[in-house]
Amino acid sequence: MALQVKIQNQMLEVLGELTSENTLILKDHLDNFLNEFDNIILNLENVTVLEESSAITMEQMYLEYIQNRKGIQIIGKQNQHIAGVMKQTKTSYILCNDRV
Repeated sequence: MALQVKIQNQMLEVLGELTSENTLILKDHLDNFLNEFDNIILNLENVTVLEESSAITMEQMYLEYIQNRKGIQIIGKQNQHIAGVMKQTKTSYILCNDRV
């Protein structure tokens, strides 16, 4: 399944495969969304594939947004499709403990 991004209120829901090829597309969506809202939720609960390079890029985006005082919460800690990759790349700390 190709990457899909759905927008609801102040939440971006990511569906499908998050690969090195489409992670920058997601970053563009996030950048545009953060220009409109101060606080957002990025929902990764329906990501079916997460590449290691995408997890590292997600961490870099997260740190950049936090440094620029942008409010972002990333949910999806319960998603078993991404849990192993996030743990292996030591990026799981960017995921919130709470589910929406």
